[in-house]
Amino acid sequence: MSFRSGFVAVLGRPNVGKSTLVNALVGRKVSIVSDHPQTTRRRITGVVTQQDCQLVLLDLPGFQRPFDSLTRRMQAAVDDALGEVDAALVLL
Repeated sequence: MSFRSGFVAVLGRPNVGKSTLVNALVGRKVSIVSDHPQTTRRRITGVVTQQDCQLVLLDLPGFQRPFDSLTRRMQAAVDDALGEVDAALVLL
């Protein structure tokens, strides 16, 4: 079997556990975890490597309707990342 790799966006609304999941899958803290919304403001990359595969996880800001310049930039980061990944994992 050949080695496989891919990029996976981890997305969902604010505070659904995206960063917690990425940290757990990677096996170490790569993303800040907080009870406060908008903690993740740009994409954070975590890498999971197994014997025959590698996943590059993109921990993204929570998607929401932009209401100011910060949330517009955060939503733009989500939109940009979705055009670059092989798969998306949506947390509800």
